[in-house]
Amino acid sequence: MDLDEVRPGEHLVCKIDKIYPYGVTVTLEEYPGLVGFVPLSQIANRWIKNIRNFVRPGQIKVGVVLSINRERGQIDVSFSRMNTINERKKMISWRETKRSQQLLSVLAKDMKKEQDEIWNDLVPKILEKYNSVTDAFKVMLESGKDGVKEIPEKYREALYNVVSRSMTITKKEIIENVELRVTTGTGLMEIKKLFKEMPKNKGVEQKISYLGGGKYQLKFVSNDYKTIEKHIKDVNDYLIAKVGKKGELNMKRRE
Repeated sequence: MDLDEVRPGEHLVCKIDKIYPYGVTVTLEEYPGLVGFVPLSQIANRWIKNIRNFVRPGQIKVGVVLSINRERGQIDVSFSRMNTINERKKMISWRETKRSQQLLSVLAKDMKKEQDEIWNDLVPKILEKYNSVTDAFKVMLESGKDGVKEIPEKYREALYNVVSRSMTITKKEIIENVELRVTTGTGLMEIKKLFKEMPKNKGVEQKISYLGGGKYQLKFVSNDYKTIEKHIKDVNDYLIAKVGKKGELNMKRRE
């Protein structure tokens, strides 16, 4: 793997290799053959008395590329400059990529093809439309073998078989508590009509429950939070516009 492929500021998944009093060496999980070094000053954002209280051999962490020394063939990395949110995003992305590679490896074995051939035939086409290969696999799992048109037809059935026996979709859920009173018209009938005509999204299951005392629970379920959040915005905009000056409306997300 060439050092020129690594960029300063890039987030890298690192595996702790050797620990020294002055820092640690790490293997770069996404760049086989390349080694990184994390100086003691970049291990954590606080004073370090014993470096082994912060890192251990074999530990997986996410770091930021500080600089690249081509003469020594070394990449200097920082753990302390990586915030929790970006670290979590990177780890999720890395695990999804590893999982996709494993599934395509199984596909290659099933079809008696080289993994590189499978990867080159599928991945570039998938990424033209989807944010990740995993996203495309989830669509296929839901919609059937022909659900992702970017996948060449000769692979669809075999890939669907691999995906369907290896992946499950964990549903995501968001609940909003709504306090609603309509002071004009027929009151309860107005509220029933309001909820009946509430925006719908075929990718989101929604359930309305009456809690008593003018309080309702709106439950939204889908495969991903992004889809739910977009739908909730449509619902909230609708409720605000419809209730307006005709009543009282209070919406609160349940933690």
